[in-house]
Amino acid sequence: MNPVIPWYITVIVLAVNAGAAIAVWRIFRFRTGGAVILGAWLGAALLLAPPMASLATADPSRLNPLIPVFGAGSIALALAAAAFSPAARRALASASVPALIGVQVYRVIGLVFLVLLASGQLPAHFAKPAGWGDIVIGLTAPFVALALARGRRGARALAIAWNTIGLLDLAIAVGMGTGLLAGTGPAGPMGAFPLFIIPAFIVPLSVLLHLAVLARLLRDAPARPGLEANAIARFG
Repeated sequence: MNPVIPWYITVIVLAVNAGAAIAVWRIFRFRTGGAVILGAWLGAALLLAPPMASLATADPSRLNPLIPVFGAGSIALALAAAAFSPAARRALASASVPALIGVQVYRVIGLVFLVLLASGQLPAHFAKPAGWGDIVIGLTAPFVALALARGRRGARALAIAWNTIGLLDLAIAVGMGTGLLAGTGPAGPMGAFPLFIIPAFIVPLSVLLHLAVLARLLRDAPARPGLEANAIARFG
């Protein structure tokens, strides 16, 4: 059966991905180069996403080979930039850690997986763990960010645990979506527009945000109360 994605799901996916790109650009205070990179990354995902109609003439459970290319490639390039670019390291060092956590409220986009599951457009072995996992991470992100910004006791340990669980959630979602953990075929519709943008952009972006936060939390001394009291303002 050829998947049919409702128009409002397309709007949500496009809006959340674009919003995430803009928010990350503001948090890292990227100049023109950073904006161009984020825009090119998201634009490439949009341009290369095959239409849902293409699944009608292909195996609907096949994995789009562009997904691992985008996922692994973008993460590798970002890590290389952090290792070899002084400008990238300065951006990472100056970004607000609470803001890097709170911005992942966009992970509530996992709700669309459950909506598509209910309409028979996505398999349960992927939609349930990926959907509920993302919703939990997205809903708790602002609270973890607020606790860290206010220097609450145990906030640093909480943030480390939250980021670790967030990475685990993404690993499970990718494993289920590709079929590596499910023992079944991949979630084919994730490889076509508009859903393709999620594994091609938002997933590797989330992985990089988790890694950036963990690197800062494990490297820096525990925050003193009020150390980042003004960080929440950066969400605006």
